[in-house]
Amino acid sequence: MSLKCRPILLALGIALGTAPVLAWATTPFLNRDTLLPTTPAMAPRTTTHTYSELSAEAPAAAALPQNTQNLDKVVAVVNDNIITSMQLEQRVGAVRARLQTQDPNAMPPEDILRRQVLQQMILQDIELQIAHRAGIKVDKATLDQAISNLAQANHLTSDQLRQALANQGQSWERFTHDLKDRILVDRLMQQEVENRVHIGPDEVKTFAQQLKEMGGVSFDLQQIFIPLPDNPTPDAVSAVRRDAEQARDRVLAGERFGHIATQVSSGHDALQGGRLGWIKAGELPPAVAQTLLQLKVGEISPVIPGPTGFHIFKLLDVKHGQPTVTEVKTAMIVLRAGNSLQLQEAEARAQDIQQALQSGTRFSELARSYSQDPRTATNGGEMGWVAPGQLPDSLERTLLTLQPGGVSNPIREGNAIYILHSQAQRQQAVEEKQIMAAARMQLFNRIVHERMDEWQRRIRDGAYVEILEPGLRSSDA
Repeated sequence: MSLKCRPILLALGIALGTAPVLAWATTPFLNRDTLLPTTPAMAPRTTTHTYSELSAEAPAAAALPQNTQNLDKVVAVVNDNIITSMQLEQRVGAVRARLQTQDPNAMPPEDILRRQVLQQMILQDIELQIAHRAGIKVDKATLDQAISNLAQANHLTSDQLRQALANQGQSWERFTHDLKDRILVDRLMQQEVENRVHIGPDEVKTFAQQLKEMGGVSFDLQQIFIPLPDNPTPDAVSAVRRDAEQARDRVLAGERFGHIATQVSSGHDALQGGRLGWIKAGELPPAVAQTLLQLKVGEISPVIPGPTGFHIFKLLDVKHGQPTVTEVKTAMIVLRAGNSLQLQEAEARAQDIQQALQSGTRFSELARSYSQDPRTATNGGEMGWVAPGQLPDSLERTLLTLQPGGVSNPIREGNAIYILHSQAQRQQAVEEKQIMAAARMQLFNRIVHERMDEWQRRIRDGAYVEILEPGLRSSDA
């Protein structure tokens, strides 16, 4: 396939080195093959002129910011920021083009597409505002490493990646700007959600037994998600359930599942026709997994209640096999730091190493020259095949998000800074000694999924949002 027409598949995990997992109640599980050009996690239910009593951002009146001179039409106000018609149409155009490529039959009506995209943009804007207030930054070396990882994942050089994007009509400046925003948001999610998840040994032991019983089952899924309002009354819960039942009835009557998902689902995956991809049974809430195990391929689940709404799944495929874990052939560079001054020196050295990698220097050469791990430095940082439980959790999670060929950003763990290189991956049968590590990772993912939704709802409700164009408001607003 020529470079001109080759689509660029930008995997989220490749781009970011570490990637958060989103709440199962909004989008059950992060598909590590999610395309980067898709917009980040979608917002909860569509609202207009909404803020919570606890919000420090809500103005007394719906006055527009003062920076609207010489801008095109303002379609939404998000705290002190605005979203313009031009920004919305650019994002809608990108999403429309991707949907046409993936599944033209799943294209929602134009008004629904614009509302869905705007809600995604609103949540992203809120997240970026919080990240900036928290002082989270993305330096040039981090951005360059993310670009390099994307290029490697697509079997391109950085220059070829730039040319391929140009051939597809994508501005390099917009691409790098959006990539930087994604890294900011992911770092924020890691700080606010992932780093606050702590799992006790008894929890892991209990879940490990469940994992053994579930075996090596994985599901390929689509979903429709209908959210509950905040603090719902019994009547509101009943009304949302009726909406979910009506959506399911439409599917059973013969309408395409993906088409209905793009129209009515509030999941992050809605604009992909609700497609979630392959998910391990152990990463699903037990009630969901048990329901799916009773379905045949192609069947539709009943409406399943969740913490924040109701779900309908379509079982596209199922795999039964021996439980497996992902092993990664790994190399690493370790920079030791015994005190704050040494830490600053190690951080500066790590930046130099990243720049050298960008210039084409081999990872193995840099490991031999700079790594302070006596076990691996002389072998170019080679660790061999790394199984679950062999690295600290933060390093393991980062390693699993890298595609083969990817290099992580510097990671501080204890009194050292690590740079990891994923060389290859393989699936291996779970041994008894590995079951606890595998259980810990899957349980961590499940808990993060649940808490991510709570966090996103909290920041959405704590923000001032006013949608100025009536056609972009929800039908029940």
